[in-house]
Amino acid sequence: MVLSALRGISRVTAAVTGLLLVYGAVYALEGMTTRIATTPARELAVTTAWMIPWMLLLCSGLEDLETVTRRPWVFWLGVIAGLIFLYYFEHHTTSTTLTKAAMPPTAMIGGVLPHIVRRIRLLFILCSLAGAFAGLLVIYFTLSTFLSRASSFATKTIAFLVVAFVMTSLAGGALSVAPLGRKVPK
Repeated sequence: MVLSALRGISRVTAAVTGLLLVYGAVYALEGMTTRIATTPARELAVTTAWMIPWMLLLCSGLEDLETVTRRPWVFWLGVIAGLIFLYYFEHHTTSTTLTKAAMPPTAMIGGVLPHIVRRIRLLFILCSLAGAFAGLLVIYFTLSTFLSRASSFATKTIAFLVVAFVMTSLAGGALSVAPLGRKVPK
């Protein structure tokens, strides 16, 4: 029970901090004067494909929290909050209207699918491991910034988000494989 609670908190925190970092990068790129021409359908497909892993990570944590509390509404309330989160941040981008309207529910459906179809629940574990790998990549690319006095992060908030994402994604990845190492009674 404690393992599920820690895993759920780690996964949800990793998903939220990761999404905040992703949208921070998107907002930073919004100021570029040169845009790559793309069709609205392709923009929707790419944006949705980029957001589904984050929604899988969020939904896997919400499912763990539902297991701990034994209340199904915890999962669905978290899904609604995640959907509002996506709509809010997508509203402030220069994406097409199609992407702004269709990406959040499409990405959330992709995240909820393993909760509904139990046979593909392995996606939750794989997504946690991918999040841990992303945490390792973030460590690799930002370690020089942490150790250097010459360079720093733009704000303390970004540094906090990076540290929080790294710690929670690594914890979520480790806790997702912890039950697999237990011996099965005969």
